[in-house]
Amino acid sequence: MNERLARHLLDRLRRKAAALALADAVEAGILCQEDVESHGRVVSVYRRHPDAVRAMSPSQAVAMLSRHRRRLPDETTHPILGSDEFAFDTEMDTTPTAEAQMAIPGDPLSSEQARCGDLALVKAIRGAAEPPSAADVAVMLLLAQAVPDDEAALADVLQALRLRRPIVTLLGETKGFERTFLELLKRGHILPGAVERSNGYDIRYENVRFEHVAAARRRVVVFVGSDRGEEEDDRQYGAAAISPYPILAVAERKEALAPKLVQASQLNVACGTLTVDIVRRTIETVLGASPSVGKLEGIIFERLGLGDIAIAVRPGVAADMAADSLRRLAEAAVDAEGGEKDDCGRKALKGNSRSSDTPSSRRNADPGSGSDIIQPEAPAEASAGRPPPTIETLSGYGDARDWALQIRDVLPLWRAGDLAWIDMSTKVLLSGPPGVGKTHFARALCNTLQIPLLATSVARWLEPSHLGDVLKRMKRSFEEAETQKPCILFVDEFDGIGRRVDLSRDYADYWNSVVNCCLELLDGVARTSGVVVVCATNNPSVIDPALLRSGRIDRQIEIPLPDAEARLAILRHHLGKDIETVTASVSKAVLVENDLRKVLEEGFEMMSDKPYAGLVQAAIPIRTEAPRP
Repeated sequence: MNERLARHLLDRLRRKAAALALADAVEAGILCQEDVESHGRVVSVYRRHPDAVRAMSPSQAVAMLSRHRRRLPDETTHPILGSDEFAFDTEMDTTPTAEAQMAIPGDPLSSEQARCGDLALVKAIRGAAEPPSAADVAVMLLLAQAVPDDEAALADVLQALRLRRPIVTLLGETKGFERTFLELLKRGHILPGAVERSNGYDIRYENVRFEHVAAARRRVVVFVGSDRGEEEDDRQYGAAAISPYPILAVAERKEALAPKLVQASQLNVACGTLTVDIVRRTIETVLGASPSVGKLEGIIFERLGLGDIAIAVRPGVAADMAADSLRRLAEAAVDAEGGEKDDCGRKALKGNSRSSDTPSSRRNADPGSGSDIIQPEAPAEASAGRPPPTIETLSGYGDARDWALQIRDVLPLWRAGDLAWIDMSTKVLLSGPPGVGKTHFARALCNTLQIPLLATSVARWLEPSHLGDVLKRMKRSFEEAETQKPCILFVDEFDGIGRRVDLSRDYADYWNSVVNCCLELLDGVARTSGVVVVCATNNPSVIDPALLRSGRIDRQIEIPLPDAEARLAILRHHLGKDIETVTASVSKAVLVENDLRKVLEEGFEMMSDKPYAGLVQAAIPIRTEAPRP
């Protein structure tokens, strides 16, 4: 490990933490902050807030700051944490001198004693900063581990990074390395200043789009190994190469690094896996103490991910307790991958140091579409004397029923070549409260049109979790629909797709990629023919507006709760002739007046020995009032 580089990177984390502590103190009203010029540079300086109690001691201020932090609803969305307004330049230690701290025009504290008191207060708050995240510390030490501990090796790395547009590949064989490293890069911990990045695998037609990061000083095109597909697209590498930006390839597996970038890179960095030295130093940095001698012996650290480190090494936990937690996590990982005990009773690995069935290796497996293929039922296939549901037999669907009947009428014209698919309204979003029958509508449409139904949902798309597999599954759903056309593609829980957000927010690149992929797929299905797209949602307001514009999802139809007439028609469909028994003693006028609950309660007693008794009992609590907003 390059000790000089390790100290430099860890100091950056500590300075950032100290700056955040000062920002919290400003928000709590303990300090006030101003930007002043010191030695030709504009720096942030702090002094006691004029409204703060003058006699407040540093220890009292730290206690007040601690209480203020606990009152924050969510520290990860702190309004100041997302910017670099209070970040110190990491090229040099810009901590203001005592003179600069106090040299503020109009400072009411003019005495030397008051200035010294303010300086002690600022130092105390900086010293009370929250320790850096254990995962962040481990990544910094992994980076230092990749550079040999000599000046020549470090100089070669710095020389490559000074190039205007270098190509750099980074391999960190620890689970969670990609996400943690990119977040550190974004916030300006790896390089001086925040970094805006563009996903190289999302580049289309030389259009390089970057996320927005406040006060960013650099832009980098990043090829993340987990986003790499099975098929290479040289146009993406070419578009990145002709852009005026550096290129970075980062991966957790060697085979996930693009070979073209490895061969053309000016700097290849291999960080390796976690070691006992990295874990011990991480514990010391976060907890302020080292585990007892022997506590870390025998732990297979290469089985641990950065998530395991973050779980075990948390502020306030004893160092020995953190070591014990890491041991248990490592043993559980070995058990999950088929480990056995050796002669000394320790866990030993089967075969190679990496299992062939790790989550990383499973990423290359085809996630499939996750769709269920449902074939239409013909009227002759009616079971138990009841015909299958069709659009013609549905009640209470209003405009949705009219839209479906229109598709039924024009579909023969398309098959005969007399009508172009683009001239038909073939994409619809059904919205409404739970239980109004949106899924049942898709099944009935399948039977009416007599074409297959491919049923999926956004939850199924997101099931693999990993972004690359999620995008593959989305594409497989549409590809499978293409092979079955003419057919219906039904996507349930469509509000789960969400909307694109500001790229400065956590995981914005993940969700934006999902929405962009859906936009691309809907554009593609608009240019093809034979696929009817039906989406269903309970909350259309959270869906990205771009998905709902004309040309993608052509029409939005709200399905309301059924009124009394519609409910009676639904019961008549399911109960058949037995509905007469239920309604024999009640006039139709009573039903129209929404007194259906009373009818069902009376009818249930008469039908207790009928096969439909369970259905009637389930229908009793149906609400008759309008849904609350």
